[in-house]
Amino acid sequence: MIDRKTKRYPLEIFIYPKDFCRKTKKVKGADKDRINRIILREINRINDIYLELRELGEPINFETFENKYFDKARVSLSEIIKLHCEKLPYSRFLRYSTLENKLKALFGDNVTINEINLTKIQEFDRSLKGLANNTIWDNHKDLKALINTAIRLDLYKHENPYKNFKTKYVQTMRTFLTADELALIEEKVDTFPDVVKKIANVFLFQCYTGLRYSDVAALKWENIRNNFIIIQTEKTNEIINIPIVNKAQVILEKQKNSNDKIFSIPSNQKYNHYLKLVALYAGIDKNLTSHVARHAFATISIELGIPIEIISKLLGHKDLSTTKIYTKILNPVLSEYMKKWDK
Repeated sequence: MIDRKTKRYPLEIFIYPKDFCRKTKKVKGADKDRINRIILREINRINDIYLELRELGEPINFETFENKYFDKARVSLSEIIKLHCEKLPYSRFLRYSTLENKLKALFGDNVTINEINLTKIQEFDRSLKGLANNTIWDNHKDLKALINTAIRLDLYKHENPYKNFKTKYVQTMRTFLTADELALIEEKVDTFPDVVKKIANVFLFQCYTGLRYSDVAALKWENIRNNFIIIQTEKTNEIINIPIVNKAQVILEKQKNSNDKIFSIPSNQKYNHYLKLVALYAGIDKNLTSHVARHAFATISIELGIPIEIISKLLGHKDLSTTKIYTKILNPVLSEYMKKWDK
């Protein structure tokens, strides 16, 4: 209690209300010794902070108390990343760890989240010059997400600096395969060297299902049920149900192994490296990546006349506008639709 005002700080220990004595601040029942030690320790911490604030002549209020009690001013980037990624897949954690390394290289190993102010964000932005616009945007998006988490948890002491710093995403032309180019890979895949052939089959499976790299890499036999792929996507945590078309089924039947996971594939970076060889052996002059397979699924599905709402659901998009991007790169298909006006 400060100035006759009370604020509660949960210790996140479960006890039955009937087991707690408000007068003695002790509990009874199972595990009482351990819990009572924790309560006593926290009471002592509170008293020590109060005495320290008095000795330093600092104002005694909830803000100064919380800064000491939660050590807010010294919350590390690692701690915020851990809190932010608590319910995110490991692949996202690695992404934020990469961001952490960039910030530490720029501002020192001991930089805290509270030191990331507008001036440092501007300096960080200058350090990213030379990268593609959307790569810079991605870096700022991730840093902004960490600051928002710190604000949400009441661990950030300043106004959100991104209120005064804006970045803009630029829509780019997406690389995709036409149905004819996909057919080239299908026709030639069995002539590829074994390692390249293995990667090509995974790529084709992505083209037939629309699965992201992270999802196809994590795909297990238990995800295959009644000729459907049923999986919770790593990126969005959406549960999607994808019917298995015949061409995808043929690839599944080739994966004769006792492993839990269906495909054994390398890191995304190495996977994309091998896809350059797939393009070379197939005679396709395009930079193939794991994303291209997903784009191919979307664009060819549109060409086949599958409704955009169905494609969006199969891709696990939360917003239909994300899927509609693919319609903008299919002018020939749109032209065919518009010819219906001339009939």
